[in-house]
Amino acid sequence: MGREAGELLKRLEYRGYDSTGASFIGDDGAIKLLKKVGAPSRVVPELGIDQQAGQRFIGQVRWATYGAVTDVNSQPHLVRCKVEMVGAHNGNISNTDALKPALTIQGHAVVSDNDGEMITHLTEDAYAANLADPGSALAACRAAYAAAGLQASIPDGAFLLMDAARKADARAEGSYAAAFADPKVPGVVAVKSGSSLYAGIGSDAHGDFVVVSSDLTSVLSKTRMLIPLSEGEGLWFTERDYLVFTLGKDFAFSVPRPKRSKLNVRDTGLRAPYRYFMEQEIASAPDNLDEVLRYYFRSPETEGLFAAFEDRKDLCKALLGKVLALYEAPHEPALVAAFQGLLADPVHRELTTRVKPHADVLRAHGGRPLSDERQLLADLERLDPQASEALALFDLLFIWKKRRRVTRHLMELVQAIRETQKEGGRVFLVASGTSYHAALVAATFFNNLSGVAVFPCNPGMFRSMYLNALQPRDLLLGITQSGETKDLVDIFQDVRARVPGLRRISLVNNENSRIPQELSEFYLPILCGPEIAVAATKSFLNQVAILYVLAASFSLTERKIAANLERAKELIAETLRMCERDVEEAAKRLYLEPSLHILGTGLIGLAREGALKIREVVLNHAEGYDAAEFKHGPNTILGKNTLFSIQDLAGLLEVYEQHRDGRPFAGGIEALQAWPELVETRFSNYPLLFVCPSEERDIRITISQIHTHKIRGADIMLIAEKQPELALAVAGKPMGQDRYWSKYIEVPFSGDPNLFVFAATVALQRLAFRMSVLKMEYLDRLTVADHGVHPDAPKNVSKSITVD
Repeated sequence: MGREAGELLKRLEYRGYDSTGASFIGDDGAIKLLKKVGAPSRVVPELGIDQQAGQRFIGQVRWATYGAVTDVNSQPHLVRCKVEMVGAHNGNISNTDALKPALTIQGHAVVSDNDGEMITHLTEDAYAANLADPGSALAACRAAYAAAGLQASIPDGAFLLMDAARKADARAEGSYAAAFADPKVPGVVAVKSGSSLYAGIGSDAHGDFVVVSSDLTSVLSKTRMLIPLSEGEGLWFTERDYLVFTLGKDFAFSVPRPKRSKLNVRDTGLRAPYRYFMEQEIASAPDNLDEVLRYYFRSPETEGLFAAFEDRKDLCKALLGKVLALYEAPHEPALVAAFQGLLADPVHRELTTRVKPHADVLRAHGGRPLSDERQLLADLERLDPQASEALALFDLLFIWKKRRRVTRHLMELVQAIRETQKEGGRVFLVASGTSYHAALVAATFFNNLSGVAVFPCNPGMFRSMYLNALQPRDLLLGITQSGETKDLVDIFQDVRARVPGLRRISLVNNENSRIPQELSEFYLPILCGPEIAVAATKSFLNQVAILYVLAASFSLTERKIAANLERAKELIAETLRMCERDVEEAAKRLYLEPSLHILGTGLIGLAREGALKIREVVLNHAEGYDAAEFKHGPNTILGKNTLFSIQDLAGLLEVYEQHRDGRPFAGGIEALQAWPELVETRFSNYPLLFVCPSEERDIRITISQIHTHKIRGADIMLIAEKQPELALAVAGKPMGQDRYWSKYIEVPFSGDPNLFVFAATVALQRLAFRMSVLKMEYLDRLTVADHGVHPDAPKNVSKSITVD
């Protein structure tokens, strides 16, 4: 049990690393709790979590919101005020400040400031009341259970704990997922209340198990068979049995059949030769653009076959339904039997006959499946290698079905934007973090390609600037990788409540999440697959690609847009090859700089995204600005400033040793007054990194800004296509500036300022990655504890922000 617990906690490290905790319940009902501040990779061996035994395990890794990063605020929480229980949660309980004194009055010893303890005490309180007077709660549970037609024996205590979790949820405000256990009652109760929760069932060398986690990859590391769980539901489970129940007013039970996951843990694994997920995900960008090309555009190779599919849509959809039913096979022998039955099915035989004229397309498509169901089809090919042509047919059917939906929704969104513009409405692009920066880039695309003004804003800006002035003729396009970002969820809900007629559409990677499934009329998929590194890279590029397709649809043909996207894919691959040496040189110059500015000429979104990547994974201060705007105040940082790096401080000591002449070290300000050269010799040029597209006006502005700033004490770096005048401006050393340093990172020629964005993006991402690795290794050599620099899991940043 301990080894499994340790591995599961380590898999969650990219989601939280402020503290790590584990609770084990033994066969004798004893609870052992181990937790402390620190990431799982450090805490698991330090506390011996991987050496523990037990029959049940509840663990948590924390990204702190309520309560400081301390051992006592770590989770899980073991409570014994009225009944012994252990619990943990992910998310936030927003009425924590009000609950703490209320729970204290009710007799609970609240020892932390953590909201996870509040939901555990709320559940304890309701559970203790149920145990003291079980009559009405037990009767309600049994009635709901009987109404569901279920007959398996469920312990009374399990019913009472499920009811208590429902009552606690009614008192809690916020969005969270949680798990609770009473050591005296079999099983664990988990709830999904506004935050992600996944459950799987399987068996291994140690026997049967059920695993539940807020992170899908953790579940997939143990099993591919998932127990369907919807928002507003809870789950009671033992090692082999489970029962789903509803939260809210209507109490109901169900035992949904497990379904095979479309993903495999290999989809989220680190592959050679990469050492970090961020590096792997940057390198995967060309493959991810292939997904956009596959689903957003028609292909000459498959056009005839897909036309045949269209002629018999009814037959195709019936066959796809039968293929999807294979997900319900509980184990491989059942999967093989069901598949053989499908191959003999009359629907399959009839469709096979109808597509015989396109057999060459099916044969050419053989090999690695490409559709969303690729993992199921790969499993089937492994189990039946002779069925490759049938599997190619299934794969192309799934691609056809999804492509027709995606292209229909793309055209529907284009038409909706046209109608909004015609009626005098506004198009709002609302997103957070990296997705907001993609929205800023999209505004440039729309300006250049469609003549349509769009309004990019983050949720806070939208709420404070536009929410009260919305009209039904406006349009909201939400952009999100996870589909669960709390502040964007709130915007969709606010807009739906205030202006029901306003159209709400989303661009999202996690297609099964709340925003596309519950809050949008329809959505467009980002199609970049799971992203493990905390700092988004491949999702940003796919967002930018699809927003480019959307904007270009107003002025270019489908064939031309597809050709441009093919060129963007080539530019990304060429940039990673061509710029590696220059990026490495720039990274070595910058990784210990305490601050820098990235200045985008007409590309504020890209400048801000590049700066965000450096702040996230290098932990250096970085700002993204419009190039011309920098001279309006921020340029005061040039010349002498009081920003000093670790390297500068080491240099101060060297200067002191050289010049003290036997005088005692006075320390502090007295030392600096006695030896002013301690500071004077440490001032250095401030780094500015320009990003300039190939437009003539942008080049002129950039050249002007380079000259303006380098004479005031700036070192200049530039990401741009080859341009002799830019190169001269960058390389020219100002008179009297002997320390001046410059670097021209030349990206491949695109012939299109819009496509330049793709090359510049991967150059910036690669720069941030290399700066992160160099700084991490430097701080490790200095043995700086808990420095938090890591390209995949930097401190304080969480992958999916599901709290306010």
